[in-house]
Amino acid sequence: MTRAESIPPTFPWIAGRRMKTAKNHPHRLSLSTWATQACHPLLQLATGSPWSRKYNLTISHKHRFIWFRVPKNGTRTLLKSLDSNGVELDVEEAYKCRYPVRTYRDYYKFAVVRNPWDRLVSCWHNKILRKNAFRLSESLHRRLHDFPAFVDHIAVKNIERCDDHYKSQSALIDLDEVDHLIRMESYEEGVAHVFRTIGIEPFHIRSTNRTSTRKNYAEYYTDETRDIVGRIYEKDIHNFDYRF
Repeated sequence: MTRAESIPPTFPWIAGRRMKTAKNHPHRLSLSTWATQACHPLLQLATGSPWSRKYNLTISHKHRFIWFRVPKNGTRTLLKSLDSNGVELDVEEAYKCRYPVRTYRDYYKFAVVRNPWDRLVSCWHNKILRKNAFRLSESLHRRLHDFPAFVDHIAVKNIERCDDHYKSQSALIDLDEVDHLIRMESYEEGVAHVFRTIGIEPFHIRSTNRTSTRKNYAEYYTDETRDIVGRIYEKDIHNFDYRF
């Protein structure tokens, strides 16, 4: 059965509807896509086709892929690489949007994952030490320049309903539908594999953006903070098979 055949004839227009972002606005969904998102409970009920949870999506209809973007996991590098390789994106940098699972079942879906201890250090460096990205009060921002204090600050958050930069990676990826997980530790090889798989070759990858003055992530941790972060990101550690 094709995707079109799986949709009741009462709603034939849904079969041809493709998600897009607005022209010249990479973060904003087009009006028709936004309207479809808003009506998704009715569409799901009418068609019997499930919709996903909300994710940060980048989609190419030409190359038939969906990328679940996870902040702090090489996102800027990959976006620049897609642009420099001339890969046409229909949904560029949409945030917190759903997709009809059955309609996009045959799209190749991937994401980049990272060691949770390393990712949190990267978040702290970039969003706390380099700037006040979370718009914290001056006193709190100053206090969180101490990494153990930052770990304690994160420990009381609902890690699946917080800022995406330190949210659980498992909450940012549709684990039921994803086809391939690129590991940040072998980023360039993983990205090259994905694009060979979907037929975009050769694919030239921009060098990853790493903080040159940063120590190895393990050097920032005490035994206590290591264990706290291990508990915070227990699901990611299990799902993606990471060790400290």
